[in-house]
Amino acid sequence: MKKSNKYVFDIEVFPNYFCIVLKKLNDDKILIIDSDNFNRQKKLLYDIVSKNVLISYAGHGFDDIVINNLLKYRNTNANRKKLNNELKIIRNMPKGEYKNENHEFYSYDLAYEYNLNLGVKGFEFNCGDNIEEQDFANFNYVIKKNIYDKIVDKVIDYCLQDVLATEKMYNFIISEKSNWDEKENLLNIITNGSYSNNMKLKKKIKYLNYNNDKLITLILHGETSISSQLKINYSAKVKMNDYNNYLQEKVYKLSIKKDYLYEWLLGNKLFFGKDKKIIDKIPEELLLKSSFVKDTLNRYRISIVKRIKKVFAKENINVIATSENNIFITNVNDEILNKIKLQIDDKYKNIFEITDVDNFLKNKNSILYKIKNKTRGTNEYRYNKLIMPRNHIWIAEVLKLYFWEKKDVTMAVEEIFEKNPDIFFMYASVYENIYACDKNGQMLFESREVLDKFRKYRLYFAKTGLHKAVMQKQEKYYEKYGFGDINSNLYKVKKVGTSVKEFTDYKDIDLKSYADYAQNYIQKYF
Repeated sequence: MKKSNKYVFDIEVFPNYFCIVLKKLNDDKILIIDSDNFNRQKKLLYDIVSKNVLISYAGHGFDDIVINNLLKYRNTNANRKKLNNELKIIRNMPKGEYKNENHEFYSYDLAYEYNLNLGVKGFEFNCGDNIEEQDFANFNYVIKKNIYDKIVDKVIDYCLQDVLATEKMYNFIISEKSNWDEKENLLNIITNGSYSNNMKLKKKIKYLNYNNDKLITLILHGETSISSQLKINYSAKVKMNDYNNYLQEKVYKLSIKKDYLYEWLLGNKLFFGKDKKIIDKIPEELLLKSSFVKDTLNRYRISIVKRIKKVFAKENINVIATSENNIFITNVNDEILNKIKLQIDDKYKNIFEITDVDNFLKNKNSILYKIKNKTRGTNEYRYNKLIMPRNHIWIAEVLKLYFWEKKDVTMAVEEIFEKNPDIFFMYASVYENIYACDKNGQMLFESREVLDKFRKYRLYFAKTGLHKAVMQKQEKYYEKYGFGDINSNLYKVKKVGTSVKEFTDYKDIDLKSYADYAQNYIQKYF
C-alpha cells in the first residue's frame, strides 16, 4: 500500500446537503462530489475508493462510515431525501459503533496512525496558515434558492482547504517519521509474508485498519485488547525532591539505556512462550513504545527510580524530576560526581549514562532543560508541529531568559518580540463566546459583537483589541488568556483573519499584557 496511489479526502455533512472533496496526493487532480451531482459522479468515487488508499484526518470516526454508506448505491440511484436521512443518522451515531462496520476500502487515518489530537486547525496554526473558520450554522436549515449556490461554494471551498491542510500534514509526517515500512513489516509478520505476495485487498483490509501499535498487540497477544495488562496496579508516582529555579543549582541527567530496557523486557514473563524469531522482526524502538509493553516498562522504570532515590539519599543527592528514561539529579559535588561515574564505568556501563545539564527549569507538571545547544521540554513546554498548540510557546521563551539569563520579564518579552514577533500569536478554542469589551477593557457582556464559541482562532493581546476571553458566570479570564481584573485595560484580544505571513499590524501587539501575563504566570507556578 506504500506504493499505491493515494487520495486525500474530507467530508462535510449538513441536514440537507453533503460534499466530498478528494485530491490525488501531490497532484492537481481533484474530484468534488455532493448532493447535487452524486448520482452522476458516483462511478468516479467508487473507482477511486476501490483502487487507491484514502488519507484523512480522524476519518475513522465519521468520514469513513459516510463513504461506506455511499458504497451501497454503486449500482442504483440514490434518492436525495433518503440519503440525507441516512447521513443524519450517521452524524448522531455513537463513536464506537463504526468499529463493527465492514467496508471495502482502505482509509489511512493520520490521527489514528500517529496518535494525534491537534486537529487540522491546530496543525494549520502551527504552520502559520489562516485558521479562520466559516459560519455555516444557517446551512442546518432550509436555504433560500437565491443564496444556495453561494453557500455551497463556500462549503466546498472550506472542505477543500481542509483537504489541502491534511495533504500538507501527511507530507510533513512522512518526511519526519513515516510508518509505512513498519506497517508492511508488521503485516507480513501477521500474514506469514502473504501481505506482500498478492494478497487480495478485501483480506488486507482486515489488518490495514489497525495502526502499528494495535498490530504489535495483535502479533504478541493474539487480539488487539490488552485489558489484562491494564489491571496491573502500582504506584505511578515517586515523590521528587524540590528544585529552586531561582538558584539554578547544577543538574545532571542520568539516563537508562534503551538497549538495556529492551534486553530486560525480552526476559520478562510478558514474553514467556512468545516466538523469539517473531519478536526479533519487530524493531526495538517500536516495541519499546508500544502499548503492549507500556505498563510493564513503566513499572520497571519506577522501581529503578525508587532504588536510585534510596541509594542517592545516603549521599544527600536530590532526585528532582523524571521523564521517560531520564532521571534528573542535583546537589552533586565533584567528588560525588566522580564516584557516580566510576560506578557506572565499573558496574553499570550497559545500564546508565550521565550527562551535564546546562540549564534546568521545573514546575509542578513540566520540565524544561538545555544540553549544549538543544533545549527539550515535557508536557506544557513540549512543542512541535504535530502537538496541539494549547500552550503558549512564548511563555517558555520568557522563562528561559528570566531564569537562565536573569533578565527582567519586560526586557525578556521585548527581546523575544524583536527576534520573533510571530511567536506571540495564541491558539484559542473556548466553550463560551469571546465577549466584547470597550477600548478601555470594560466588559460588554450584552453586546452581540462576540467571537463565537467552539471555533478556532489565532489571537494576540492587542492595544486596540475589543474582545476578552472571559468566563461570564465566574467573571474571570480563561487561564491562558489573562489574570486579575476582567475590566482592566490589559488582555484585550484581537483575532488574526489571515496567515501569519500576511499579518502586518505588529505595532498593535500589546507587550504590556504579555509582560503582565508572564509575571503572573511565574508567581503562580514558580
